[in-house]
Amino acid sequence: MNEFVRLGLSEKKKIKDLFLVVIKSIEAKENRRLLSSLIQFVSNLCYGNGKFRTMLRTENTNEFFGTLKLVLEGTDIEETDK
Repeated sequence: MNEFVRLGLSEKKKIKDLFLVVIKSIEAKENRRLLSSLIQFVSNLCYGNGKFRTMLRTENTNEFFGTLKLVLEGTDIEETDK
């Protein structure tokens, strides 16, 4: 991710809320690649010392990590023999 873009987004206070709204609205089993990209995106925002990373360290993050846990559990698909 472009450093300038990452720094700009990580400074936005509402990016966490936007992320949660978007990720909750996606059907996990049908959109695994999109979810993977979103999780990678939010991971990139944690890089460095931006407000997003600071917010995750200081605020109550039960909803944030609880949502991630539910999403990851929702992607668990039994593999069948092909």
